[in-house]
Amino acid sequence: MFITEQDLDLLHCYQPELKHEPSTLCAAIAIILRDSVDGTEFLLMQRAKHDADPWSGQMAFPGGKVEASDLSKKATAIRETAEEVAIELNDDDYVGQLDDIYGQNLSSKSSLHISCFVFKPDRNLTPKGNHEVADLVWLPLSYLDDVENAHKFYHPKDRNLRMSAVLINQDKQQILWGLSLRMLNMLFEILGKPMSATTHG
Repeated sequence: MFITEQDLDLLHCYQPELKHEPSTLCAAIAIILRDSVDGTEFLLMQRAKHDADPWSGQMAFPGGKVEASDLSKKATAIRETAEEVAIELNDDDYVGQLDDIYGQNLSSKSSLHISCFVFKPDRNLTPKGNHEVADLVWLPLSYLDDVENAHKFYHPKDRNLRMSAVLINQDKQQILWGLSLRMLNMLFEILGKPMSATTHG
């Protein structure tokens, strides 16, 4: 599956739904695309395991907390990407913005508010994770349209809660689920493309 110029135009012209409800944590992330022999791929990082990190060991996109010194949320995504995976993004790489999303457990002001920006640099990329990153994975978009990659997954804090998930690497405990998968679902919906792996898990 390749992202075409028409797809890029759709993303560029998309008018995201921006949310303004109070949140204790505002963050911004970057979905970074590249073309390879396997089609268009996106970059995921596996967060290093740390007791103080609520997302310890999970698959995620580069990104992090919006700081007061950041000129915009897109600037946050660009800064965090440079810090975490050593990729220097710029406005020429920018494609578009997805809808803002909240964490599943939205409760008054104790929510996580995430803004998501899509980039597709026209150059070779050599990501290198910092101390916050245990592993880096380029995953083809077509991987998400293969029902064989669907995974039976239960929320780590509630074994009664079944979650849509995609298995990347069992040995490394790399499972794509939660907020990161919600963002990719949104991307696929905007492009009008299928994501069979999340509907047959």
